[in-house]
Amino acid sequence: MEKLKLYFDFLKIAISGKIQYKVDFIVGVLSIIVLNAVNISLIGIMVYNFETLAGWGIWQLMFLYCFWMLSRGLYGLFFGHFYDLEELIVTGNFDVYLIRPASPALQFFGKDINYMGVGDLLVGIIGFVVVWGQIDFDWSTGRWVYMIVCIISGAVIQIAINWGCASLCFWTTRSRAFLNITERFTVLMQQYPVSIFGKYFRIFVTCFLPVAFINFYPSQILLGVADAPIAFWQYFSPLVAVLLLGVAAIIWSQGIKRYAGAGN
Repeated sequence: MEKLKLYFDFLKIAISGKIQYKVDFIVGVLSIIVLNAVNISLIGIMVYNFETLAGWGIWQLMFLYCFWMLSRGLYGLFFGHFYDLEELIVTGNFDVYLIRPASPALQFFGKDINYMGVGDLLVGIIGFVVVWGQIDFDWSTGRWVYMIVCIISGAVIQIAINWGCASLCFWTTRSRAFLNITERFTVLMQQYPVSIFGKYFRIFVTCFLPVAFINFYPSQILLGVADAPIAFWQYFSPLVAVLLLGVAAIIWSQGIKRYAGAGN
């Protein structure tokens, strides 16, 4: 409980710093909304020409995209600064986190918030409201709870993947290349149904880099869109999130142990 309070104290400091630059915040949020509007338009144009993608219509694809935006918004708002770890390592400023009487991970997680997350959350919420008017959401309470759990799980999966990739800089000094590759790959995968790709590619994004659990499998289950019977393991987004977070935490802790400082 004390650690959680400390984390929120760090967030309050980060928020205080951000609100000093209101115009930058507003422009940043608007730019993210415009960028997502362009992405949605491109998906719409593609579906207009091909009618469906692997059985997914335009509103189902919108649901898929907005589902991702909600989880990505949570990730981006609170954990979008993993790219900063490389600079902290290279300059030796990470040493500050080691001499303070608080967990280095807690300090790093609470160091910043990102307006990009606000923009993504707004797109997800607005888009979901629009989709609601086009798709019959006559769901039970259990399905709504499952959706909320999977949105949070999707955010945790993205946190874990990027935290693990960023932590590689304890060994390599540089980690942005790893982050850029996984980020671009994840962005590509969340905009389209995984079922449009080949069998081995689907295995890769399910078993090795399980980004299919961020929005595809939950959306497939919630909307009932499937090119094959739903398997029990496709419900495992929460479990995948917990396992990946554990792996990322191990990579981080092992990296902390070998960190010797880079200096500047």
